[in-house]
Amino acid sequence: MIGSGASGAITAWALQRAGLDVVVVEQGPFVDPWVSYDDVETVAETAWIRQDSGLWEKTGNPWSTCNVGGGTVFFGGAAFRYRPVDFDAESRLGRSDLPLRWPWTVDELDPYYEFVELALGISGGGNDPTLPRNPAYPMRPVETTAEGAVILEAARSLGLNPFPTPLAIATEAYHGRLPCAGERPCISNRCDRGAKGDALTVFLDPARKAGLRLFAGLKAVRLLRRDATSVDGVECVRVDNGNRHVFRARHVVVAGNAVQSAALLLRSTDELSPQGLGNEHDMVGRGLCFKMSGYVLGYRRTDTPGGDRVTGPGPFSTAAITDYYTADDAPGGLGGVIFESQPEEALRLRPDEQIIRLECIVPDQPRAENRVSLGRGVDEFGLPDVVMDYSAHPRDRARLEYLQRRAEGILRAAGCELTWRESSYFWMGSTHLHGTCRSGTDPRTSVTDPDGRVHGLTNLMVVDGGVMPYPGGVNPTLTIQALALRMARELLVREFGLDPDFSL
Repeated sequence: MIGSGASGAITAWALQRAGLDVVVVEQGPFVDPWVSYDDVETVAETAWIRQDSGLWEKTGNPWSTCNVGGGTVFFGGAAFRYRPVDFDAESRLGRSDLPLRWPWTVDELDPYYEFVELALGISGGGNDPTLPRNPAYPMRPVETTAEGAVILEAARSLGLNPFPTPLAIATEAYHGRLPCAGERPCISNRCDRGAKGDALTVFLDPARKAGLRLFAGLKAVRLLRRDATSVDGVECVRVDNGNRHVFRARHVVVAGNAVQSAALLLRSTDELSPQGLGNEHDMVGRGLCFKMSGYVLGYRRTDTPGGDRVTGPGPFSTAAITDYYTADDAPGGLGGVIFESQPEEALRLRPDEQIIRLECIVPDQPRAENRVSLGRGVDEFGLPDVVMDYSAHPRDRARLEYLQRRAEGILRAAGCELTWRESSYFWMGSTHLHGTCRSGTDPRTSVTDPDGRVHGLTNLMVVDGGVMPYPGGVNPTLTIQALALRMARELLVREFGLDPDFSL
């Protein structure tokens, strides 16, 4: 297993639980609760990106975060399911230069969604108007913040149907995890109480106790071919001293993330695959998606008595709005999700002041020209630089503008006398990485089959967000994990004749 983030952790857990001997290699280190997101991001490798001016800079973010547990250690826990339209965006957008229809249906993923929601311990409730049915979450929603309460009231006044943001955060003791204490921002540090359902806490730690072996500080350099139709291992380099090591395996599962997995396949050249493994049709790396996003903030005065107000600590979101997910007046008929997004750092205000922050997310249309490739420069280990060539489709930019205007309307309904926008800098790379190892039935337009196997190779799989043919319009972690679990089960059934029990 290569990678220990959202998809790698749950896949490794499932395979180890079924009795397989599983080894995980992870480039990043273990992180302690006092290590911040900024600390990890500061030392992470960067990638080349194209600026709006057309100039190239090596300032892109090819990681959610590079550490054991991946970005789940620092994520806010948003655990939305994808909507039916996300599985067949062609019904709204029509055909594109890359297929937008997934090779799976939402019904096929339902049982895997249900298991992951139980495993992570999702807190949620209310009625999401864009889901065919609302999940039965294992825990009540987190306590609504003061800002969330204002958002809910304002949205309802406009005839919208807001609901509590589903979060992978425990609101009560859950499978040995303590409930959230709301002491600091979720998205800044690893939770030292285990209240957040990150991949390390929920999947890796139990699997390691049961025998899984995890090697941190090892970067996967290239995959090694056994014969024309199979691989037999991976070459790695220790990031602290540059020493090389080879791991041999019967099956290799890649879960680096959409950028890193594509780069690994492209680096894995040999006489049979001079352009990289799985790249016979020049598809590896293509269809790179970041999701487009931006923040809208509002300032309002209140009549709240008492001392200074502190906003920020604890769950980052308690209110969500999906009424504009599909909308006939939106460009292409698709909008996205709007939800409360507390600041990354605690903010102190006067008792009569309030700042409300909304995040808007829209899916970006996969385009063949948006891709991961390898550059001419090399890093300290002699490996080619990663290049993320990305530009947003004009219609996607218009959809983000559409959604941000709706968010401004909600803030005005909340009584905000001043609104402004903040960029998420999504084009520099993102915590939402999708599409570079697309899954499908046609090798000419995809890299893996619907079960995650790289076309033409019997024992090499990709299970991260790279397999998504369309990025969807909400936070992807829950769906990435549901897909990975489905692919792990298919591997166990197909290759080992096992019918795995994923009960908790």
